[in-house]
Formats: sequence, C-alpha cells, structure tokens
Amino acid sequence: MNTTDEIILLTDEFTGLEYSWRKTGVADSTVNNVLTKNIGTYKYERIFEVADVRWWGIKGDGTDESATLNQVFSDIKDNKKVNEVAFYGLEKVLINSTINIQRGDLIIDGKNCFISSTHETDVLLFNIDNTKDIYKANNIHIKNFLTSNVPEAQTFLKAKESHYLRVTDCRFDGMKLGFDLEECYFTKLNAIYFHGTHQAFKFYKATNAFNVTNVKIHGGGIPSEIINTTTGGNISGCSFEDASGRLLIDRSFGINITGNYFEGHNENKVDTYIKLSLSARYENVAGINIAGNLFYTGAMQAIKLDNVAGISITGNYIGTLHALNLSGNGDSTQRNINYSGNAWRYSPSLQVGIPVTQASEYIGEYDGGRANASPEWNVPVIFTPQAFHARFFEDGDHQLAATAIDAVTTANYMTHTWQTNGQKTEAYLNGSVNLLQKKYFNASEANAIPIEPFGFGSTLGTLMLQNDSGQFAMFLWQRNISTNINKGYFKQVVNDLGVTVVHDNGQITITNGGTPQYLKAELKV
Repeated sequence: MNTTDEIILLTDEFTGLEYSWRKTGVADSTVNNVLTKNIGTYKYERIFEVADVRWWGIKGDGTDESATLNQVFSDIKDNKKVNEVAFYGLEKVLINSTINIQRGDLIIDGKNCFISSTHETDVLLFNIDNTKDIYKANNIHIKNFLTSNVPEAQTFLKAKESHYLRVTDCRFDGMKLGFDLEECYFTKLNAIYFHGTHQAFKFYKATNAFNVTNVKIHGGGIPSEIINTTTGGNISGCSFEDASGRLLIDRSFGINITGNYFEGHNENKVDTYIKLSLSARYENVAGINIAGNLFYTGAMQAIKLDNVAGISITGNYIGTLHALNLSGNGDSTQRNINYSGNAWRYSPSLQVGIPVTQASEYIGEYDGGRANASPEWNVPVIFTPQAFHARFFEDGDHQLAATAIDAVTTANYMTHTWQTNGQKTEAYLNGSVNLLQKKYFNASEANAIPIEPFGFGSTLGTLMLQNDSGQFAMFLWQRNISTNINKGYFKQVVNDLGVTVVHDNGQITITNGGTPQYLKAELKV
C-alpha cells in the first residue's frame, strides 16, 4: 500500500487492479461500502470516472446476480460522483429478478455484455419507476447490451415518468416486450435490433416527443403500440418485418412516420402494416404524416384508417395487395385525408401470393350503413389512386370504378358512377355529387331526393342550385350534434332562385318558387 498525505492505492479484491482512494474525513461506519472505506481513523472515497460492476463482485459466471446488481444501483443512488456504470469484461450476466434503477443523470454501458434471465423465465430486466419524481430518475442512457430469450419471456425495460431516456446500440434475440413506456417524455431509441421478438415497444399515457430511428424489428408477434393520448413523435429509418413489424396507433396525435421499410412475408399473418385507430371514438387519431416509406409484399394492405382526421399519406411506394383501407363501423368518420403521389403496384408475396386479380389500391370495409368508406363521403379527402374496389357496404348492389379523365374535366374532377340500393349518381373525387341533374320545375313544384342510401347523412356540406340563366342558391348544412348526427337543416346563404330546401333525416326536398325554371343541384359531401 502506497500512501501520501491524501491519496492511497488499494488493490480491488475482484478485479485485481489498483485504484486510488482519497481521504475525505474521519471514519464513519454508516457509509462503509464499495465506494467508501474506513481505514484506521479516516474515511476514504474511491477515485474513478466509471463505476465497474465487478467492484461489487459481479462475476458473470451463470449464477443469478440480481441481488448484487440491485446493490450496485442502491449504493450509487445518492452518490452523484458516479455518472456511469459499466459491465467491463463480462460475457454474460444472469438476472432472474428485476433491477431497479433509482437515480438519473446516468449512463449504463453494457460493453457488449450479454444480459438475460434464465431461458423461458419471464422477467422484467430493468425498471425505472419515477412516479411523482420519487427518484428523479431522468436523463438515463442505456447502451451496448445483448440479450436473448424466447418470444414468450422477458421485457428489457419498463419506465414510468422517466424523461430524457435513451436506449442505443443493443441487440435483442428473443423478447416478449422490448420497451414498456408510460408518461416518458423525450425518449430516444436508436440502433436497436429486435430478432424473434413478440412486441418491440409500447408507448402509452403521454409518452410524448419520442424518436425511434435506425431500429430493425423482426418476429412473428404483434404490432408495436402507440396509444392513449401520446403526442409528438418520429419513427424514421427503421425496418419492420414479419408479424411484429407493424404499428398500431390509437388515441395519438402528431406523429411522423417517414423513410421506413415494411415487409410482412405472409399475407395470412399480416393484415396491415400501419393501423390508425381501433376504438370507436370520434377522430381519436389525427395529425399523422406517412411519407417516403417502402411498403413491400406480404401484407393484405399497407394502411388502415378508422376514426381519423388530418392524415397525410404521400410519396410512398406500396407493393401490398391493397394500399389503403378506409374502414368504418357506423360511428366512424374520416376527415381531411390526403392520399396522393404514392406508387402502388402489387407484387404477390412469396409465401402466399394472393392473385393479382384480387388486388386494388383502395378498398372500403363494412361501415354499418353510413358508406363512410367512400372518398366522396369524407371530404376534404384527396385520392389519386390507379384503381378503386369497394366491398361490404350496405345491402344492395355496389359498383365503384374510376374512369379516365376526359377533355372537360381535371385531375380533381375524375368522375365515376356510384350505385347503392339500385340508385345511381355521378360523383367526383373532389367530394361533390350531382344530386339533381338538369330538371324542369313547374311553379311551386317539389322534388324529394333520398340521400341516406348514398351514405350522406352524417357528412353533408354545401348545397348549390343553379338555373339556365346562371342564377344560383347556396345552402349550408347545419348538423344537430346534440341529438343525432344524421339530423340538421340547410341554412340559406344566397337564394336568387326562390327555392326552399328541407332535410328530413336522409331525404332532401327541393321546392321551386313561383317561376317555372330548369334547375340542377350539386351537393358537397
């Protein structure tokens, strides 16, 4: 033992290395631990920049070392001189009980150490419970860990109210759940590989301002979830493969999904790569940007929408059976959707290969009689697809097919014919319908037009009427939201025609004034 007036050198009993210790005062038996020693009548503190878990006796010899690791984090809880904990020279550390991280401003560096519970033993490896700042365990960076188990066992990290959390440069082979985060702000996941995982991550209850980049997910499990009032996030530069390579977003807002790769491998297992909203709440997913992604083969459809608003789907390359499924359940609404500039070309997956003849860029699911699945009913919705196919709307015949743009129309006015319950009408992709073709009205003549079979009941907009002389009338739909979303009235804005308009729960009655005239009507929906 070498000594000076203030510094001594001691050989560590586990590593065999010498470390410097500084005299800090008189002996104090209450603080005698790995970082502080009493020698004679004086107290000494270990001088270091990084705490080595081997100082506590972690051996990595295949025995359960959960208790010792928990002692490490207990000893450094109140020692702010420790800003990094490292797993030097350890090939594998076995833990069968949860390790509780009890302080922040900390780097936990695995140094490529393999950390895991016993095979098929379901354990939460790391836990950060910072409820009401009990530990102030914020600004934690976990990196360079390897782990492996089966898809039915093991969660790597669960955190609650821990902010500025970073997990980087890790590989997980076999994992039930990678990250279970609740109310964690400013989370960053980067350079992480999930192989054979059941579920990669679950963000919920205001896990806001997250950034998931350069992450690869591969496994036969379930989608990663972003749910329950989670706002503001970015998912970019990631690879999502197989059944666990999917995203489910519900009750969340302001999320950017760009520059990612999706491949499902098997259409029988993978229905949708990105599902926006599952619960029957009004517009509970909004402000989502899906751009510049490659949706490859092996899924029934790339994107499914239900109860959404303010969705932009642009500049993607889509190779799935269907590009977009605009769903509905009778209470659902889809508003302000921009689907444009995407390249859709279906290529059958190698594992299943559903015939190309069944492919379509757009489909609509059963919607409980509202027909909200049609682009026209959800204006302002902009679609520029190559082909439309619709299915399972209401009882009756359904035909939907896009026609070529002719010389008198524009890209925003590509027409098609819509038929429901035996009634046909001409509609436009800009969200209007020729409700009344040119018709001669006698004085005071009335014409009742049933619109409910066409699904307009909940999404009526402006009603425009015009005669041969160019005079017109405008009425705005006023919905009565306190009773029934199908009920309301048309409020007159301009009326040079002397007509009256009455709405009665699915039927519009137009009554001419005292002058015979030709009238036509266009309804915005």
